[in-house]
Amino acid sequence: MELLIDYITSFVRVYLIFLLGYYLIPVGLVYFVFFIWKRRKWNYKRIQSKFPVIQSIKREVSWSLLALAIFAFMTVFMLEFINKGYTRIYFDMHEFGIFYLFVSPLIAIVLHDTYYYWMHRAMHHRLLFRHTHKVHHQSINPTPWAIYAFQPLEAIFTYFSFAFAIFVIPMHPYALGFYLLISLVNNVGGHTGFEILPRWVVKNKLARYSNVVTFHDQHHTDFNCNYGAYFNIWDRIMKTVHKDFEKKFFEVKNRKPSP
Repeated sequence: MELLIDYITSFVRVYLIFLLGYYLIPVGLVYFVFFIWKRRKWNYKRIQSKFPVIQSIKREVSWSLLALAIFAFMTVFMLEFINKGYTRIYFDMHEFGIFYLFVSPLIAIVLHDTYYYWMHRAMHHRLLFRHTHKVHHQSINPTPWAIYAFQPLEAIFTYFSFAFAIFVIPMHPYALGFYLLISLVNNVGGHTGFEILPRWVVKNKLARYSNVVTFHDQHHTDFNCNYGAYFNIWDRIMKTVHKDFEKKFFEVKNRKPSP
C-alpha cells in the first residue's frame, strides 16, 4: 500500500511538472503572442489564411492532457531506472569532459530525428494510421496546443524516442534538459502556423536541411510528406519533401504587412 501511495505521489508530481513546464506555460505563452496579442499585426505571416476554430483547440488540449498522463506514467518508471543505474545518465559533468557535455544533446537530436522520421512515416501506413496518428491529423490547421495531441500508442512511441536517447547516449542531466528544451521549442514552433524564420534558412546551403514552420504545416494539410522533426535530410533522401515546399515558404515570406 505504501509503495502504491509513493507511486501515485510521484506520478502526480511528474504530471504537474509536465503539465505546467512542458505544456500550459510555454504553449500558453506562444498562443497568447501569436493568436491574441500579435494576431492582426502578424497576420501576413500566417501560412494558412484561416485561424483554427475553438472546437479544434479543445480537442487538441484534451488529447494532449491524456498524452501527458502517459508521459508521466512512463517517467516514474524511467526515474527508477535512472536511480538504479540502468541508463547512461551520469552526474559528474567532467566524466566525459565539458566538450561532450555540449555535444551530447546534438547527438541525441540527430538520433531522435532519424527515429522520428521512420516512426512517423510508419504511422502513416494504412494499417497503423487510424490507431496511432489519426487524432493528430485532425488538426489540419494546428495551433501550439496540438503538440501532444496524440492517441495513446503515438504517445508511447513518442516517449520511446526520448527514452532511447538516455539508454544509448551518455548524458548529463544538464544536457538532457537542454535536449528536451530544444525539442519543446521545435515542437511548439512547428505548430504555430506562422512562418517566423528568415529567408536565409532555406537559401543557405547548410541551414536548408533544418526545418521551418511551413515544412511541418504542409504535413498537416497534405499528410504524406515532410515527416522529419528537426531536419529534412531523411525527407530529401527518401524524396518525401512536398513538391511545393520552397514555393510556399517564399510565398509567405514575400507577403507585406498591412499598413
